[in-house]
Amino acid sequence: MMKGVRVPERAYSIVLWVVSVVFAGFIIGFGNLVIGDLPQVEQTVTPEQYADSPRLTEIRTELRDLSTQRGTIEDKLEIERLQLEQAQSESRTASETFEAWLRTRTATSDPGQDPEVISRTQQLEQLKGNERAVQLRIDALNSELVPLDQRQSALYQQVSQLEADTYPAYERAQFWQDLRIFLLRLAICLPMLLIAAWMVVKKRKGDYWPLSRGFVLAAVFVFFVELVPYLPSYGGYVRYGVGIILTFTAGHFLIKNMRKYLEQRREVEAQAEQERRKLVSHDEAFKKMSAKVCPGCDRPIAAMEGTQSNFCVHCGMTLFDNCTSCDTRKMAFFRFCMACGTSAEDQEQQPPPDTAPSPG
Repeated sequence: MMKGVRVPERAYSIVLWVVSVVFAGFIIGFGNLVIGDLPQVEQTVTPEQYADSPRLTEIRTELRDLSTQRGTIEDKLEIERLQLEQAQSESRTASETFEAWLRTRTATSDPGQDPEVISRTQQLEQLKGNERAVQLRIDALNSELVPLDQRQSALYQQVSQLEADTYPAYERAQFWQDLRIFLLRLAICLPMLLIAAWMVVKKRKGDYWPLSRGFVLAAVFVFFVELVPYLPSYGGYVRYGVGIILTFTAGHFLIKNMRKYLEQRREVEAQAEQERRKLVSHDEAFKKMSAKVCPGCDRPIAAMEGTQSNFCVHCGMTLFDNCTSCDTRKMAFFRFCMACGTSAEDQEQQPPPDTAPSPG
């Protein structure tokens, strides 16, 4: 089935959709800049603002001092651990050397009475003593860390308790700040949404509808992206309540329009065919016929195998007829016959070929 829309008209329609989307994108970008600056009108709320500031400052000062002391002790521990590793290495090397030297002594000599053996044994014991001394210093430093850790743990518990005591006040302040920011967002978005609704109702048939459509697209984006996520929760009641209201409003609007449409269709179908045909534009008839829908009642065109559907079985509108000049079957909404070019107005004035008066 041929379509009645002109090729340039179709191209313009696509271009205008692109213009609508681009226009919406610029509006959204501008709106994001405005909305992004909203948090700057409020100071950031922190739990510390509602805590016992002198006590919290005192605890944190003591924690810093303890951290400094702990860092000093850990530095010493690191040095002592290095010295312990060095002492253990020297002791281990000396032991291995002494055992190898001892095995090389002659069997006739008595190692227990050999002065050199005694001297080497004393040196080895001295190295072991150095190792034990370093280990004792490490144990002492670890012992110094124990009370520091205990004091730090107690102070952290006090901080946690202070923060827990201030959390309800912080939550209230955070809630009111979020509510103020949401109301600011609503003050910006609500007029935009109202204007968009007015454009949908009043400007859909206007010459500048592509620009209005871009504004409507931007308003829908702003509503769902910039406003809905920031709705106060109240445990979810507000969001579900808003969802119920929006669903009810949309359902009421659709039901009302559906009833209005059905009433209009009943009134149109009660009129004579010629009056109904005047209400259908040429392009609209082509679109509906291409979709196999009757232009008069919007119902599907009934078709039976082996039978041509010339009339709508629901409303009786003529869908196909024959040219009065050449008797070619054509769509009843053609302005000109596709076979002989006779206009529809001339065909209405001429009688059909089988009823034309005979000459003479």
